[in-house]
Amino acid sequence: MKAESPTTIKLAARPMSPGEYHRHHHHHIEEDDLTKRNRAVHQKLQLLRADEAVALADTDGVKRQQRKKQETFWVYTAKEITRYIHYLVKTWSRSLSRVFFGGTLHPAEIFPIFIFASISSFLLLVLLVYCIYARIPSPLFQSWAKEQEEKHAPSMFEAINTDQVNAAKRAMTVRMGEPKLSQNTRIFNLDIAKLCCQLSALMYSHDNNHSLEIMGDINRRKLHHANAGQLDMDPLRTKLSSLGFGVSTVEYDEATGYEGFAATVEDPGALVAEVFGGDPHGAACVAQRLGHDLGSNKGDSEITRFCTTFGIEYEPVSELNSSSAAYCSMFWDKSANWIILAFKGTGPTDFAEWMTDLDYTMTHGGSWLKGFGRVHGGFADRIFPRDVKELGGRRPYDTIASAIKIVAEDLAKNELGKVNLFFTGHSLGTAIASLTYARAVSGKNDFGKKVVVRDAYLFATPIICDVPSVHAFNFSMFKDLDKPRTMWRISNRNDLVATGLPEEGDRPIPANPNSLFCFAHLGRLTIYDSGSKARLTRSGTMIGTEIRLPDKLGAQCFASGNHITQGTYVKIQSEFDDDMLYAHRREGLIAGQFQDYADGKKESDPWLDIPVVGSLLAHGVGNYWESLSKVGSGPCKWVDD
Repeated sequence: MKAESPTTIKLAARPMSPGEYHRHHHHHIEEDDLTKRNRAVHQKLQLLRADEAVALADTDGVKRQQRKKQETFWVYTAKEITRYIHYLVKTWSRSLSRVFFGGTLHPAEIFPIFIFASISSFLLLVLLVYCIYARIPSPLFQSWAKEQEEKHAPSMFEAINTDQVNAAKRAMTVRMGEPKLSQNTRIFNLDIAKLCCQLSALMYSHDNNHSLEIMGDINRRKLHHANAGQLDMDPLRTKLSSLGFGVSTVEYDEATGYEGFAATVEDPGALVAEVFGGDPHGAACVAQRLGHDLGSNKGDSEITRFCTTFGIEYEPVSELNSSSAAYCSMFWDKSANWIILAFKGTGPTDFAEWMTDLDYTMTHGGSWLKGFGRVHGGFADRIFPRDVKELGGRRPYDTIASAIKIVAEDLAKNELGKVNLFFTGHSLGTAIASLTYARAVSGKNDFGKKVVVRDAYLFATPIICDVPSVHAFNFSMFKDLDKPRTMWRISNRNDLVATGLPEEGDRPIPANPNSLFCFAHLGRLTIYDSGSKARLTRSGTMIGTEIRLPDKLGAQCFASGNHITQGTYVKIQSEFDDDMLYAHRREGLIAGQFQDYADGKKESDPWLDIPVVGSLLAHGVGNYWESLSKVGSGPCKWVDD
């Protein structure tokens, strides 16, 4: 890719294919039917989410979060400091017990344990101060935050144009296996990756406070119905568990796991109707209103504006068993055959989520992920919670699977082949996306026969599992040799969350199972600064294809990975040549008012070069977009460490 360009290249739209021309000129005939179908899909998804909200509103976690919103600044500060002290006690006690009572550890493994405990403790202290500062009851932080939001967030969303989005759409419409690729070929589609990065950033516009308010309203409605004698509130969770939407307790069987448990919702909105009772039509209206309210906050309006601009449908799907910032949404084109499942990451001022990211408590994952060993407990609980008594027997994964079926059933009517399902997310969102993707490729057919799982484009993924889990995932990826798919894990520079956690499971030499660091990632694609060259090292237990891409224009890309054979042809592909890609980048920088960067006077933010501070800033999704926009198309070269 060229580092400089003396002139601005005029962007030209790609000529329409005969099929596109035919659909374009017959659109006025099909529009009414398509619009009606699409409206029905949105209504079903809203009702499905309202069902989840009714169950989630009664959980202790949501009620605690609602009380937390009413806390004074000093109460909030005291609780967060207590939470931090608890983290220190747990982290250091675990570290000391592993060193003195955890069996034989190599001396080289002992020192890093204390290094990591020290660094994570210090970084969380910095984040604690920042999160407390964000809650100061004065306009000081709010004015600063608003200034930063106006300065950075809009500029990223203005950095992509219609040509780029349409290129990604066309790439996602291509059927699995077309064109025919061998097992020795992997394609990283840059156009899809850029759209996924934009959507991952866009997810942060969603305001979970509004969802909490709606759940509070649900509880008030339930209390009103209970006082009127229309609802048994002793307790509601008993009512939920008896409605046929699941079971109150699910026993885990070592041989079959949870395969006997099916809690998908075939009738969206029925849970709301059953819980509130009364006139079925009136209950349906309540369910529709709840579904509409859950998607009507200011943040979702910003997402809707972006999607409307580029002809993309959007609907929130699940709150992911939490009242925090994490949630799952779906994006699709009503006239195409693809879906993007996106997961929101860590809220910048949510200290609890930062603790989850930097924690490494593991739990058994084989119940829903066949063959898996241990997985990150906090991440797994968001998508596959073991205790579902409070949720009416339904897990977030069940809601997501049902939502995918609803959209896929409609998109199948476009007669463009099977519906391609892609995954994306940032930070904590990618960890949940990784576990969901692992389940999706396991062959359980949770999404129906009309859906085919394609690639995942994940940004800033933390460690999520142990080495046996990696092997189980590799086996699932190898099962269908005629369906080559890849989980691409994208890491920026020395991003703290993606590269700063204990990851001995990623090493070529197996780590001591007693080591505190014997954990691994699923999938890896790395973007990092290496001067004028970028290089990639092989990782013995890494899943996916690892690619390290340059922070500077014009550098060569290298690839590695272990779920595909070394020497596999790995290509970064785009519908645009390098001149066009450079033009896109330059126009995006100008639109975001970064003229110095567009003119080549500056190459990167100097703050990123500061130790520790740079690692925290590199985690931001905006910096991921900045690095991704510097990437050109072409083959990657395999290298050894």
